Amino acid sequence: MVAFALWVFAAGRIADELSANGFSWQKLTREGFPARISLYMEAPRWRDGEMHWQNQGLSMTLMPFKGGHAIIDFRDTHFLKIGGRDMQLAHQGNLMSVVVDGDGVNRASFEADKADLRAARAGFDWRMQAAQLGVHMRRRDDTRHDVALVAKQPVLAQNIKTIGGGSLTLSRLEARANLSAQTLERGPAAGDVIGLDRLTVVRDGLTLIAKGRVKLRAGGYLDGSLDLDIVNLKAFADALIEFGLIKKRDKRKLLLLGGLGAALGGDTQDRLSLPLRFQNRRLYLGGLELGAAPKWQ
Repeated sequence: MVAFALWVFAAGRIADELSANGFSWQKLTREGFPARISLYMEAPRWRDGEMHWQNQGLSMTLMPFKGGHAIIDFRDTHFLKIGGRDMQLAHQGNLMSVVVDGDGVNRASFEADKADLRAARAGFDWRMQAAQLGVHMRRRDDTRHDVALVAKQPVLAQNIKTIGGGSLTLSRLEARANLSAQTLERGPAAGDVIGLDRLTVVRDGLTLIAKGRVKLRAGGYLDGSLDLDIVNLKAFADALIEFGLIKKRDKRKLLLLGGLGAALGGDTQDRLSLPLRFQNRRLYLGGLELGAAPKWQ
């Protein structure tokens, strides 16, 4: 009876902590005595300032006597609002792992199969489908967090309602960045600096690897510079032509730069390293102007 009383106390304490941190629900049940605590929530919601999240239901399993580790299985589509953006994530199976210590969330991982992520804000529509989608977070120190995203076979689309014409199909997309604790809590805002530790984009035989720092400007544009490594220069030039970023006559310039880089650096002619700059609302690759810089909002 003492063990059961402790279990009931621990389960109640966890529910109280969740409620104090912005969680609410229509119904809550508890199972798992004696070694674990399983919470089942109907219509859970979470709110923290301007950030909102809701789902039809979840199950959360904790080992309260073996550290603050929780495994969470969500039932249906996620609906979120972050920084004025309406987002939704549909899936065919998802799971989350969270480790909490005395300073809050130490690390968290979320993975979804056949993910379909959509975001919208003031007429701007963005969509990504992926065979597998993973998002991982780890607290680096008191001020910054490491965040990683991995998407297998992603298909990206912008300003259209369906995947199809105008979309971009990739083999793999990986990004590792470090964000301030404030950015992670409230969503991105003008003035934030994002450190990109590594961005890898794979499309057929083309591989792009980038790293650097960018700043989010008030006008919605990026500002900063990335070191870009290109593998398969010909495929890269063909992709820039395909998306209307350069003219066919500029392809020769890129291939010439690749030949010079190989002669000077000892690399092969299908590799090239160039700075990718976001400046004055324009995008530059080395000395080539590619057009308007991408917008972060």
